[in-house]
Amino acid sequence: MLIGLGNPFRSDDAAGLEVADRVRTIEAHRVMFGSYELIDLWEEADEVIIVDATRTGSPPGTVRQFDPLRAPLPLGTFTSTHAVGVAETIELARALRRLPASLVVYGIEAGDLTSGTALSPEVEEAVATVTREIDDA
Repeated sequence: MLIGLGNPFRSDDAAGLEVADRVRTIEAHRVMFGSYELIDLWEEADEVIIVDATRTGSPPGTVRQFDPLRAPLPLGTFTSTHAVGVAETIELARALRRLPASLVVYGIEAGDLTSGTALSPEVEEAVATVTREIDDA
């Protein structure tokens, strides 16, 4: 199962949603606001991939892959416009013993988070790369 996160009206913040729309080889869900619902969403899934925009100061379009089952996500990496961030949701799920057996998180560095529905060229390319990587796995 793939879960793409983001706000479709905040430009590059929609990166995760775009991957969810484009991926073809795996069940995909779009989650636009809030994150605690992730725990219920992945309840029956053994393998979960999450894609979300990040804001770390890296160049826009930089892709990072995390294995939160081995180590918590770096604090502040997934701060976003969501009510609750991915890192906080994963840590709550860890405390509740409700993490999936396999969990991978892709972070795509956002450049433009202003109002709008278009991705920057760098994030557009990163979305295509992550989508291809997931479809080819």
